[in-house]
Amino acid sequence: MNSALKWVLALLAVLAVAAICIALYARTVVNFPAPGGAFDPVRIESQIVVPEGFSIGAYASDVANARMLLFTTGGDLLVATPNLGKVVLLERDRDRDGKADGKRDLMVSLKGPNGLDFHEGWLYIAETDAIGRIAFDHASGSTSGTYERVVTGLPSGGNHWQKTLRFGPDGLMYVTIGSSCNVCIEEDARRGTMMRYQPDGSGEEIFATGLRNSAGFDFSPTDNQVYATDNGRDMLGDDFPPCELNRVSQGNHYGWPFANGARVPDPDFGPDNGTIIERSVAPVHEFRAHNAPLGIQFIRGHTLPEKYRGSALVALHGSWNRSVKDGYKVVSLHFDEAGGILQEDFVSGFLLEDDVIGRPVELEEGPDGAIYISDDYAGAVYRVAYRGAQPSDAGGLALISLAERAQVL
Repeated sequence: MNSALKWVLALLAVLAVAAICIALYARTVVNFPAPGGAFDPVRIESQIVVPEGFSIGAYASDVANARMLLFTTGGDLLVATPNLGKVVLLERDRDRDGKADGKRDLMVSLKGPNGLDFHEGWLYIAETDAIGRIAFDHASGSTSGTYERVVTGLPSGGNHWQKTLRFGPDGLMYVTIGSSCNVCIEEDARRGTMMRYQPDGSGEEIFATGLRNSAGFDFSPTDNQVYATDNGRDMLGDDFPPCELNRVSQGNHYGWPFANGARVPDPDFGPDNGTIIERSVAPVHEFRAHNAPLGIQFIRGHTLPEKYRGSALVALHGSWNRSVKDGYKVVSLHFDEAGGILQEDFVSGFLLEDDVIGRPVELEEGPDGAIYISDDYAGAVYRVAYRGAQPSDAGGLALISLAERAQVL
């Protein structure tokens, strides 16, 4: 082979590599919010939009990495801060000014604590590789005894390492474990699933599969079914695939990594997996691509207007894999008798053009009927209240998320 031909072949190889890189770049848009987000009370007041008759304010504005929320029966609010390894307690609003009366560390030196729930006198905490529990006194807002890990050896690390935990109407513990990757075949079958356990951590079983990153789920008070958000995969352009809301039932497969949205074959893992795709279950609702739905909370109280009763609120954490940012808000989902779901904005304005001032993560219905929203970008917890709803400690009002949830379910 002469030198000229070698040069031409080398040039063609370089051009081929360049073409591949350009093609990959076209599919890979990175547009993260600017680092260093901080709570800005002026912009929150002027920029955030809530429905007519509602108000929003900061319940606490100094909770770095605020993620999962859980009210105690005493009216204190627990906040998981996974990156800091802590569970923080926001003291109940005794003076009724719409703000937490104080903040203190409840649990420290944990490994990525995220999911929180109470069951039979225990506070359960989902860490990145384990599930632990400790005795909890709701009246004093304090723990006692030794923190014990009832489940160990959970798959950790990777893209989606945080675990979400809730107890179901059957008294069993449900845990979602996200995927280790954007799209791949997992070596550990527990990744990309919803798991189920006995309260003591025994009886591990895979409840449902094909859930790439179901970072939030709740049990509907209407049909007792578990509804889980799911983040669609990245690197397929601005508008595909959609993020999902799935009605999760035991034994079902929800598509990932073989299909996206309503059984649309994945370009990487769809070929030769048609049987799995055909048997998979499509989402009951699709969010816009890359909106990153996280926490979901069904409304169980009677403080909000009629249209919100029985609806679900979902926190859209916001995109990073789009050329133009999208999401960054809380939406309400309204279910009709025919099975349709209407989505409306509930809290918006965290995104103005390309500028981000907040990223909603989790929602919790409080003892006063208000909605509490965590924001891990600004390090805040917001309180959204309807007119006539007064700030309250738990003394005069039963806690919806525990007492009424147990009755409804």
